[in-house]
Amino acid sequence: MKKLRLCFLWHMHQPYYKDDLDGSYHMPWVYLHGLKDYYELPYYHNIYTKLKGTYNLVPSLLVQLKDYEKTDVDDTFLRLMQKNVAELTKIEKGVVIPQLFMANYKNMVKPLRRYKELYDRKGDTAIFDTGAINYSDDEIIDMQVLYLISWCGVFTRQKLDIINKLISKGRHFTHEEKIQLIDSLAEFTSEIVPLYKQLQDKGLIEVSATPFYHPILPLLLEPKSAKEALPSISMASIGTDFSQDAKYHVESAIEYYEKEFGKKPEGMWPAEGSISEKAAALFAENGVKWIASDEDVLAGSIGKDLRNKQNRQTLYKKHIFESTHGDINIFFRDKELSDLIGFTYSGWDASKAVDDFMEKLSDIYDSCDFSPIVPVILDGENAWEFYEENANPFFELLYSRLSSCNWVETLTMSEASRCNTPEHRPAKIRAGSWIYANFTTWMGHQEKNDAWKLLSEVHQRFQRNSNSDNKAQIQKELYVAEGSDWFWWYGDDHFSLQSDTFDKLFRGHVANIYKLMNEKVPADVTKPIKKIHKTGLLKTPSTTFTPVLDGRVSSFYEWIAAGKFDLKFDSGAMTASGNTLQLLYFGFDKDRLYLRIDGAFSRVINMDYELEAEITTDKTRIFSFSITDASVEKSNSESCTMEVFEAAINLSELGDEIDNADIVFRLKKGRTVVEIAPLYNTVQIYFKHDFEKDWLC
Repeated sequence: MKKLRLCFLWHMHQPYYKDDLDGSYHMPWVYLHGLKDYYELPYYHNIYTKLKGTYNLVPSLLVQLKDYEKTDVDDTFLRLMQKNVAELTKIEKGVVIPQLFMANYKNMVKPLRRYKELYDRKGDTAIFDTGAINYSDDEIIDMQVLYLISWCGVFTRQKLDIINKLISKGRHFTHEEKIQLIDSLAEFTSEIVPLYKQLQDKGLIEVSATPFYHPILPLLLEPKSAKEALPSISMASIGTDFSQDAKYHVESAIEYYEKEFGKKPEGMWPAEGSISEKAAALFAENGVKWIASDEDVLAGSIGKDLRNKQNRQTLYKKHIFESTHGDINIFFRDKELSDLIGFTYSGWDASKAVDDFMEKLSDIYDSCDFSPIVPVILDGENAWEFYEENANPFFELLYSRLSSCNWVETLTMSEASRCNTPEHRPAKIRAGSWIYANFTTWMGHQEKNDAWKLLSEVHQRFQRNSNSDNKAQIQKELYVAEGSDWFWWYGDDHFSLQSDTFDKLFRGHVANIYKLMNEKVPADVTKPIKKIHKTGLLKTPSTTFTPVLDGRVSSFYEWIAAGKFDLKFDSGAMTASGNTLQLLYFGFDKDRLYLRIDGAFSRVINMDYELEAEITTDKTRIFSFSITDASVEKSNSESCTMEVFEAAINLSELGDEIDNADIVFRLKKGRTVVEIAPLYNTVQIYFKHDFEKDWLC
């Protein structure tokens, strides 16, 4: 009987945040995602035992998780969290308090009433200035406790009684209760990796790995593979050979995995789905049976447009590449299905999202005259805070539907590599990654190339002085600095409030190598590489105003008082999001909120597209606007699209006594979301602004 063979792969990864010379972790994201995500996703297999899945654990992540099994881990944030608030210095408060605002407001902050109450006092204060807000010691303790709880997943909360007791109490927590919570969370962290081993031993999941410190393997093996993927790329100046380091990352990952799980991994997810023919050969040489990448890499390799229905069937075959070290299976992810879960369904009702996913699977099933392999591969940790309840309603419904579906079978990647789906043997592999099918996320921009230059120079220096007494330490610092994440945050293609910290960490690893070689740290290493600091807000409104809503900019002065927000400031690469929604102008008068969006509307106007504005004040409300050149008036809103999109929403529809609003826009065609803006953040609008004070200043 024909079956659709659905293969989920969830990739779990964080950069190496530890400075091994000072012994400190400088960001707590491994710890926080451990509480919320690393236990959460695999635990579903204890409930839905018919379901199979593959979980990719990067060795450098596992190393860090082990440290967080103890409360005395030297993590700057956790160390300050355990300190009595009354003893915190002003500088220490300036470190710990901003971190307490790093949680999704809608899905993590708002459900905890006291947390929302304290969070809302931030107003329009910049996040790194929040340490100066006049919170009392008791209020800071409340925020600390509730921040940790907000980062606990559904199953974490079910497992730890103390969390439910603290949620019931709601406020006025004590220092002792905070310490008890931190102790319980450390003990919980020690159960994360054993859960994966138990599930793998039961045959419910497969655990795969990534080269140790998550490097872009093709660039280490042969930097000019960047040109193979994109001939016009601006190459970094690399005057050294990283190929032996590439071998280390693969071999040491296999060795570490075997120590943790009692056997070697059958498969590996190359960092960022980055593959090349040389990378495939290196994996095969080390006994790896399968690797994976993106459908666009397959399209580039075989010279076919896989969006074409006639070619689409090829994607769902079993791909085997004959490398110089033997055959290796390569899975190419279905980009649409993967990105729908990663970026789109978070804004949908769970039942609607699951219906849509199952319908798309049904379309694939009907289009193939064989049992298709459908790889759905995505980040396993960063998407869920954008869903309600850490995506629990979505997963419960999806996994329930899949468990009872007689035409779908879920398989691990290794099981799929052994199934009888027809083979497809690509004659070559064009180097590329799952982001744009090239390497521009890690090379090409001047900042990224500057980072490669520093890395290349220190690598060359070490090769000339490889007999150092600190050789092992130096090599580790080099391997860490070769990780993909440092290069990810350079340039203007990704946004993080902490991009400066990533820059410091990367240059810190490079500086450590010089120190370990007893050499002076070059001046270039001490200077920040990161020069582009992006924020979405370009301008706040200067006064109230009332524009004409005709889809045109009627005069220069019509929107001159408006605030401006770059809707693309945080656009990541792993998204199906387009470029229709580009620049937002916003403002209000005493009755209405006004929104104008500039962008490429000519290609969507009068073509059954709809713009959805999700606005959160006291609660979340959805306003929908047809993208049509006719003026559309409703009881609560008005809109028109011509050269630009213009709309008005009655303030009375946003709640009583509103102070601020958070807005996300979604461009939709039918039930499919084709674009989200901003992608990871919200547009924040403050209605209690003192315009007269601004004018006097």
